[in-house]
Amino acid sequence: MKKLKINPTEIVRLNNEDRMWFVEYWAEYVKTHPDKEWSRQQNILINSMMKNARNSKLTPKEYLEIKGEKHD
Repeated sequence: MKKLKINPTEIVRLNNEDRMWFVEYWAEYVKTHPDKEWSRQQNILINSMMKNARNSKLTPKEYLEIKGEKHD
């Protein structure tokens, strides 16, 4: 099996490019669709994220440790 060489700088660049594409896409979507439509979609997304967080087996401290964030 051939090992792939991963250039961390290129990964960061591609990730940033992808994020900017999505920001521009979403900004255009919000401008071209009724508030009621996109806010309903956001509500579904946020509610599912909250449900997932409540069902997490991790404590807040464990989550922050995994993310490499400082905590008390």
